[in-house]
Amino acid sequence: MYVWRDSVTVSANTPDPAWKANSDLRSLGEALMRISRLLHEHTRKLEVAVEGTYAGESGDPRVRLLSDSLRISRTADLELGRLNQGAQRVLLTLQEQLEQSSQAFPRPPTSQFSHPSASAVSSFEREREALNTSIDNLKRQRSELETLYEIARILNSTLEFDKVLRLVMDEVIRVVNAERGFLVLVHPVTKELTFEIARDKLARTIDRDEFKFSIGTVKRVVSTREPLLTDDAQVEMKAQESIVAYGIRSIICAPLIVRENCIGAVYVDSRINANLFGPKHRDLLVAFCHQAAIAIDNARLFADLSQALRTVEEDKQYMDNIFTSIANGVITTDPSGIITKFNDAAGNILRINPISAIGRHYRDVFRGLTQVGLVELLQNAPMQHEHGTIVPGSVDCEIPGRGPVNLSLYVSSLRDAQNTPIGMALVIDDRTELKRAEAKVKDIRRIFGRYVHPNVVQQLIENPNALNLGGETREISVISADVRGFTRLSENVPSKDVMNLLNTYLEIMVKAIWDEEGTVTGFWGDALMAIFNAPLPQEDHALRAVRAAWKMRLAVLEHQRSQPLDVPVAFGFGVNTGEAMVGNIGSRERMQNYTAIGDSVNVSSRLESNASDNNILLNHSTFTRVRQHIRVTKLPPLTVKNKTEPLDVWCLVGWI
Repeated sequence: MYVWRDSVTVSANTPDPAWKANSDLRSLGEALMRISRLLHEHTRKLEVAVEGTYAGESGDPRVRLLSDSLRISRTADLELGRLNQGAQRVLLTLQEQLEQSSQAFPRPPTSQFSHPSASAVSSFEREREALNTSIDNLKRQRSELETLYEIARILNSTLEFDKVLRLVMDEVIRVVNAERGFLVLVHPVTKELTFEIARDKLARTIDRDEFKFSIGTVKRVVSTREPLLTDDAQVEMKAQESIVAYGIRSIICAPLIVRENCIGAVYVDSRINANLFGPKHRDLLVAFCHQAAIAIDNARLFADLSQALRTVEEDKQYMDNIFTSIANGVITTDPSGIITKFNDAAGNILRINPISAIGRHYRDVFRGLTQVGLVELLQNAPMQHEHGTIVPGSVDCEIPGRGPVNLSLYVSSLRDAQNTPIGMALVIDDRTELKRAEAKVKDIRRIFGRYVHPNVVQQLIENPNALNLGGETREISVISADVRGFTRLSENVPSKDVMNLLNTYLEIMVKAIWDEEGTVTGFWGDALMAIFNAPLPQEDHALRAVRAAWKMRLAVLEHQRSQPLDVPVAFGFGVNTGEAMVGNIGSRERMQNYTAIGDSVNVSSRLESNASDNNILLNHSTFTRVRQHIRVTKLPPLTVKNKTEPLDVWCLVGWI
């Protein structure tokens, strides 16, 4: 069939250009629809996948899925761009042909010749409009995917709980263009709602006293686990007084759900604009909350893990501090004998650097201490495990850098619940100082136990540093006492009776000395000597010496009155105060005696030898220290042996 167009014949089999363009455009539309369906299917898969658990940006399968979706979206966009360019070329070709046809051949009056071209143009316009709409939808979807991908990247950038909460709120406000946002979490134990954070569109934190929003909306969303969207809250939700009172216009609230548990909700609103949010904002917020819930849950788990790690570290530090502060040496090994713990006390006891010992075998570390026997002890520990802790007893030896030591060793083979060896523990109790202290106590008791009051002995034991047995110069007060007429007494009384008589009187006088905490330094036949202000300091030593001498005199007289049948005995007493050398004198290996030597001791003896029966003579140095307490009689100057000047002497007659 042929159609006549102004003397131009066109074959019916020849394709009309408009029809050809229409066909091309239909092909393009079908291709676009196929791509669009593919993208939509992938988007649905993405929405399901993001409900999993994030593990990190680089290894998280959900983040990789988002990345794949974004790549597919971009590929589709490029293909659509090329298709659009093809459609534009077809359009230009069609327009040129129509213009050429209109110019070369006038339009026939019959409408049947013009109708196909007009129909083709109209169809083309519809296809172009559909094409543009599809392209716009794809671009919007790509933008949303890019937004979700960026949100996932941001939320996975940190595991710090507070920072995650701030990022969540700032991103959601930005995405939906809200005025402000609130994040509410369900307490994992009490299940009560806790308001964690509130932010405004300028990324500022809202104070708690400004938390004026619809709490009823949040409770409803958490309860139903369904998102809520209002176009105009003043109209749709006017029954809620808080919405009306706070002037809230637009609201979106979506639940935070992870692993089938609702852990809270995200609430955003506007007090300025109604109809601010639409279904696309709601859907975007729901997708966002899926990711936010995972990020918040991960941050919570990380915070709990961090707290647990801090607790473990604190406990470890606590145990390390205890381990370090233990006075005993503690050494532990693993099953192969490698030292794992070596505290400072063990280092001080054995003179080994703990740092150099850790990580080495005990045989290498203790090779130079064969005298202590540590290697043999540790070797035998696993074999003797059934006997419990091995206690070989006290070890006396010398350690280089320390000298003689006394150590008690305890070693145990460590086993787990299945009785498998897991190492050994060695405890070293350094008893060196204790042994030295015990030896010093023995020396104190040996030297002073017979000469000073038990209270003084106890003070010396409690404070042995106050004692200088090697000898020192200090001011003391000395009492010398002697029996008058002892030679004549020995001639007339049997020796045994004389011995018993002397012991009786000396015991009476020693008691008087001890009452004043004096030290009896020696007995010489019928004489005795006592000192004050040694070995322990006594500020009132002169007064104590005078009181002791007076008590001795009274005790002797009282005994004579109570025992009239005993042979009457008289004493002479001399008291002097001055410097002397005090300390141990005698053989170190045989016998030593704590005593005093010097001029002040000699003067006391000279005073005693010049005292008449039961009188007490005081030298000037003693008198001046006690004059306010006593009554005395001034005696003539006394010339004594080995003194160039006579002594000023007073005779004690009573007390004030």
